[in-house]
Amino acid sequence: MKYANELLEGEKIESVFAATEKQLNKTQNGKPYLSLRLADKTGSLEAKVWDNAENLSLGFKKGDIVGVRAEVNSYKGNLQLTVKDIKKVQAPDDYLPRILPTTDRDVEAMLSELKAATQGIGTDWLRELMQGFLNDSAFMDAFRKSPAAKGMHHVFAGGLLQHTLKVVRLARLIFEEYNAADPLVASMIDKDLLVAGAFLHDIGKIEELSPGAGFDYTFRGKLLGHVTLGLMALKERLDRIENVDREKADLLMHMVISHHGEYEYGSPKMPMCMEAMILHYADNLDAKLQGLAEFADKDVQEGKFTAWHRLYERQFYKGGDTGQ
Repeated sequence: MKYANELLEGEKIESVFAATEKQLNKTQNGKPYLSLRLADKTGSLEAKVWDNAENLSLGFKKGDIVGVRAEVNSYKGNLQLTVKDIKKVQAPDDYLPRILPTTDRDVEAMLSELKAATQGIGTDWLRELMQGFLNDSAFMDAFRKSPAAKGMHHVFAGGLLQHTLKVVRLARLIFEEYNAADPLVASMIDKDLLVAGAFLHDIGKIEELSPGAGFDYTFRGKLLGHVTLGLMALKERLDRIENVDREKADLLMHMVISHHGEYEYGSPKMPMCMEAMILHYADNLDAKLQGLAEFADKDVQEGKFTAWHRLYERQFYKGGDTGQ
């Protein structure tokens, strides 16, 4: 069985993918056909079922892992599958390692570093709050398996952990730089609050996104979004702790709801304290750099620049010896 990134135009294949998109449509002549997106851990591609579409559609649903028999064609410069047969596989869990993209980092090492960073928090109630999350086995199991997004960056199992750790690292580096060189600025930053906010800013992702094939949005994720879900989870934990500094607790919740930085990017509030400002830029920097790296890695355009990036409305220099 070939992976998505190994397929060649003209060949006939039998392989296994996740059906991440599925629509039953009709041609101009009224004939039913299926429009699909099929994915594995190496990438995804469009697929069409032109014959027997209605009957084949009954054998699987969006999000299922499916066995596919197809021909590889090209359409508008991209590979596309013409599917002859498709159905849900009988033992989907057996194929998850093939389907789910996964972080290439050491998960246990990342968890250890994240725990060490939170254990350095000197504020008692904040440290208790952090330990409440870290000692919750169900939460941490979901946290270590979750992607950080569905489409733009860290789109792989373990992506949320990898992204969160990087944001914590960046936030601490920024504080240490100002603490060493600009004490006036550093005096306005609560390092404990900053580290806690960096750890907690995306915890709503574990409820927003499914950890299964395609990392689709959950029911709650579609309705509420990760910012709201994260705030709800944080407030629930805060209410269990005695002797909470309520003003700083409000600042921490503000960090969670303002980390997108701008109203146009879905932020209910814009950052209004030093810690929230640092968090926003650290989060934004890692999301954009990782997203661009993933985009460039999958880019097939010849030359030194990538294809047009629709979100950023520009091309990006790929670097290296890529020819003229």
